[in-house]
Amino acid sequence: MEESETKDNALDEAGSGTTSTPEAPEATKASEGTPTLATSDAPQTMEEEVLIRKKKRHHSRRKKILKRVAIVVGILVAIAVVIAVAAFAFMKSGESAVKQANTADDIQADDGAVTYDEGRTVEYNGKTYALNENMVSVAVIGYDRQTEEVVPGKSVGQADAVMVLAVNLDTGETTGIGIPRDSMVEVGEFMGDTFTGISTMQLCLAYAYGDGGELSSQYTASAVSRVLYNMPVNYYFSLDMDGVGALADAIGGVSLTPTQSIPGTNIVEGEPTVLFGSNALKYVQWRDTSVLTSSLDRQTRQSQFVETFCKQALSSAQGNVGTLVNLYTTASNYAVTNLGLNEFSYLASSVLATGIASVDMTTLQGTMQQGDKFAEFYLNKTNVYETVLNVYYHEVGSEE
Repeated sequence: MEESETKDNALDEAGSGTTSTPEAPEATKASEGTPTLATSDAPQTMEEEVLIRKKKRHHSRRKKILKRVAIVVGILVAIAVVIAVAAFAFMKSGESAVKQANTADDIQADDGAVTYDEGRTVEYNGKTYALNENMVSVAVIGYDRQTEEVVPGKSVGQADAVMVLAVNLDTGETTGIGIPRDSMVEVGEFMGDTFTGISTMQLCLAYAYGDGGELSSQYTASAVSRVLYNMPVNYYFSLDMDGVGALADAIGGVSLTPTQSIPGTNIVEGEPTVLFGSNALKYVQWRDTSVLTSSLDRQTRQSQFVETFCKQALSSAQGNVGTLVNLYTTASNYAVTNLGLNEFSYLASSVLATGIASVDMTTLQGTMQQGDKFAEFYLNKTNVYETVLNVYYHEVGSEE
């Protein structure tokens, strides 16, 4: 009976599907409750794992971008340094060229050398004046060639406008000296390439004896130097009058109040206007040949135009000499000059560095007369002499 009950109990336990298992070791239990390899910052979901991967990729991309930016910045800095060094060398080259030309004792020209060894100190009206040693003068010549065919000595055109830009490198002060084209001055004469002597005639004819280019410019610069008591005029800038309109456009127009009405235009005396293109050219070119003083009236307009143009150019170029360099480039398309870009840049920077914002214009005075064929202007020698003293000299004391 007892044996039967024992069997029945065993069968009951088997039927219930319950079996007894040995107790797991402590280590196993612990591993089942809290996995020992888990960390507190491990991703618990797929979304978190994807987010972390995206952050890592973003961080990597950012590092690459920053590295590229650093490389680009480094390259730009290197380029800027190279440009700055080149610009400095360029300016020093211009300075060296200007000073070398300025310290020469004479002006080299085919009609002879003009010296100024004497007269470095002069006495005038009880005062003593000393020569400004650091001056640079540029003859600015406006020519109007009526024909494209250039025949030296016959059809090269004449100088319609002649002035000198005198730059004091010590102060930056720049003075424009207008010389009437009909001024009766000493002009070198040539037969072909042969110098035949010097005669008194209109200044504008000095240009006609040349080749319409460098020689014409040199001859005119030499004549101008003689007018100014042999002050060195080592540079020239001969501008085809057709370039006036381009220069006016390049500066956004020249704003002024006309001193004369110009036929065929809307330019009216006394009414403020802005001159562009062809109107700018007509303003500085037109004259009434039936009036004896027409060339003087035109010179007045030319001086006004140049003074206003320079004032606008210098104003817009404060702190940026590149503005003037761009104007030089525009003018060069219509010009013949021995004033190189490096020399011009040096002169322009010297003026801007002193804060000069305008050019003082003056015109040599005299008397216009009717000659046998053409108008003749006779310069007032006292006015010329005093102009030279004011521009090229400075007072150093009184005469004892």
